[in-house]
Amino acid sequence: MDPPKYNGTMHPEEWIQQFKASYYYNNTSGNEVYLCKQLIHPAIKIPSIENISTYDELLNALKAHVSFAIFKESCKKKLLELTYIPEKDGGDTAAFLSKFQTLCYNAEINNIEEIKFIIYKIIFVYMHNDLIKSEFIRKSKEIKSIEELLKLFNDITTYESILIKHGSYVAIKHAATGKYLSSVLNLDYETGSFNQAVFAGKTSLELNAIWFIYDNQSRSNVFYDDIYLLHQQTSRRLRCTSYKSLSNYPEVSCYNNSSDNYYTIWKLKQYNSTNNCAYVKSQDRIILQNNYLKKILRSHELEFTINNEKFQEVVCHDERIGGNDEWIIELIDTHLFQYLCDISKYIV
Repeated sequence: MDPPKYNGTMHPEEWIQQFKASYYYNNTSGNEVYLCKQLIHPAIKIPSIENISTYDELLNALKAHVSFAIFKESCKKKLLELTYIPEKDGGDTAAFLSKFQTLCYNAEINNIEEIKFIIYKIIFVYMHNDLIKSEFIRKSKEIKSIEELLKLFNDITTYESILIKHGSYVAIKHAATGKYLSSVLNLDYETGSFNQAVFAGKTSLELNAIWFIYDNQSRSNVFYDDIYLLHQQTSRRLRCTSYKSLSNYPEVSCYNNSSDNYYTIWKLKQYNSTNNCAYVKSQDRIILQNNYLKKILRSHELEFTINNEKFQEVVCHDERIGGNDEWIIELIDTHLFQYLCDISKYIV
């Protein structure tokens, strides 16, 4: 292990630690502090360096040099310019928090209130959810250490990353069978509305099971409230109709007539009423009720046939709610969506 040299671009304390590790690793003999002083770049002039005989004296001398003040100011600038990129967008939370903590250490920012101010700035730039930002500030008020603050940041960003947002890619999985709510262009019902069919497809995720979800009030997050689902591949809305399916339930289809949108608005409800969260999160168990017809989305074991191929039926009903009415909403990040696009090119 080569001993590190000091040129003013590292915190002196860290440099001395690295020198000690190198000294003992290499079983070096001789005066430790003397050897350490020989590794300081000649451009860094330390007054009376020949009289320094301990590591503490050397550390204080290096901190008193102008190079250290410049180093600290540079680290503070980098800290204030830090940008957090969520992991779903290719970021690395652990690496970000490590860099944040290192820059605080290098800039010798130890006051927890100053550290909070810096992390608030980062949160406010990256996060657009006012309630989540308020929750972070509220919880951080009692925090007394940087370690607690970084844990809170990780907890909040992890929670925020699973929130379903207006315009997100989602998949809707039937809880009882594990099959995804799906539709395919030019696969139309042969009875009823003759519109684009909707069915419970495969248990593995494919492009035909991807939907855009929109809050009906265009709020940034999706709430347990009115929403509509737009099929990603065909740009058609999921709707419930008064047409009858083969099983005599109201038919569910995809439709692109904007004048018929009242059939395409759905009330998103929690399957488990003990969940008091207003926001919709990935992996939430949900019920979808058509707002206009007041019918519940269901899939069951009955099948219909198009072009000699069988599909598991998706319908609506106004009967008692049961297990076949439970769905699981999954947030699809851009990386997974791109992967599905790529592999779809090789699927016949």
